[in-house]
Amino acid sequence: MNKNKIITYLQLHLFELKYNLFILFITFLYLFIISYYFSDQLIYLLVNILLDQNILKYFIFTNITEIFITNIFIAFFVSLFTTIQISILLIWFFLSSGLYKFENFIFIKFYLIFIFFNFLIINIIFLIIIPNIWNFLLNINFSNKYLFNIYFEPKFNNYFQFIFSSFIYIYFSFIYFFLLFIIIFNNVLKIQIIINLRKFFYLKILLISALISPPDFINLLIIYFLFLLIFEILIYIFIYQNKYLN
Repeated sequence: MNKNKIITYLQLHLFELKYNLFILFITFLYLFIISYYFSDQLIYLLVNILLDQNILKYFIFTNITEIFITNIFIAFFVSLFTTIQISILLIWFFLSSGLYKFENFIFIKFYLIFIFFNFLIINIIFLIIIPNIWNFLLNINFSNKYLFNIYFEPKFNNYFQFIFSSFIYIYFSFIYFFLLFIIIFNNVLKIQIIINLRKFFYLKILLISALISPPDFINLLIIYFLFLLIFEILIYIFIYQNKYLN
């Protein structure tokens, strides 16, 4: 009898898991259709900051299908990113009945902080970091005085490949520090372990800085020391918390 109950509960969980996966698929499909329908508005939002700064004035395309494929690419990226955010909430709904109240509270608190962090980081990336990277690369390319004329013709699909690839690198770099903060804050990883492995984290921060920084040694150092400063501030905050508040 107990074995039959276990099999029944397992079947129910598998059915619920399939149901949640189906919801995610429908959500992704719905978001994809909406994103593609409003792809012109999405394109305007993604280039508006460069238009306001007179960094970008127009695009060119060299293939008759290029705009169509780029619109699909933008719609796919936006819908996939949004679906991933929603999937975190669905995972909690799936696991909530088996968690204690304090565990559910921790998850809700984490998710609310995560949503706020998302809005903040997305705005920083698209409004500050990517325009500065674009402007920096343009200045580097045209700082030399060549014996012949060089003109920059921004290609439609290449621009969006650039901003989305830059977004992925920078976003996951910030997510790394966010998860590190959450792990230490909830005592999943003791602060003493972080201190003992400090050199290892320095190396990881260097690799992250090299991935997201423009191809310039000075900018790499600036970003690296900025991340180091954030890392050290987090360490001292948690040392103070453990010593004086516990």
